[in-house]
Amino acid sequence: MINATQIRKGMVIRMGDRLYRVEEMKHITPGKGNAIVQTKIRDIQDLTIRDHRFRSSEKVDRVVMETREFTFSYLDGDSFVFMDNETFEQLPLSREFLGDLAYYMKENEAYQVEFFEGSPMNITPPLSMEFTVTHAEKSIKGATVQASYKPATLDNGMEIMVPPFVDEGAVIRVDTRDGSYIERVSK
Repeated sequence: MINATQIRKGMVIRMGDRLYRVEEMKHITPGKGNAIVQTKIRDIQDLTIRDHRFRSSEKVDRVVMETREFTFSYLDGDSFVFMDNETFEQLPLSREFLGDLAYYMKENEAYQVEFFEGSPMNITPPLSMEFTVTHAEKSIKGATVQASYKPATLDNGMEIMVPPFVDEGAVIRVDTRDGSYIERVSK
């Protein structure tokens, strides 16, 4: 059991007889009263998302998972097929299971897959990954009054905000936890 304030994104918790993966969490301290932890949690069985508030003093049942390393092999229709690096078994995971993590699937890349009682519950990509910018709006010269980030589309189909010096064809590093730009990669 952990305190609600120790909940983090990606954790799996048990509420009643159901398992939930924490998709988002925010610690809120109102002007009056006790702090709360506002979360968006995904039911692992039926993949529905719901909001849930925990009192900061509330105890939460964290589920301990078995973690194994898998390599993404290929896309088969709507299934992403991974190979266990130790046993070479194949593990198909649906696009619905992956959610937004589907943007970070690259062939031959290693991922951590968490299991509970033999079933996959969560997948973690590397902390940062490199992608090529396929489309970026042109920067306006002299428009530096504000922090001027511009939208860019990456080769994985994701759209993020990048600094004005990033142009089409540039390879950039992206933080997989929040989808934000980290740096331009020189090749």
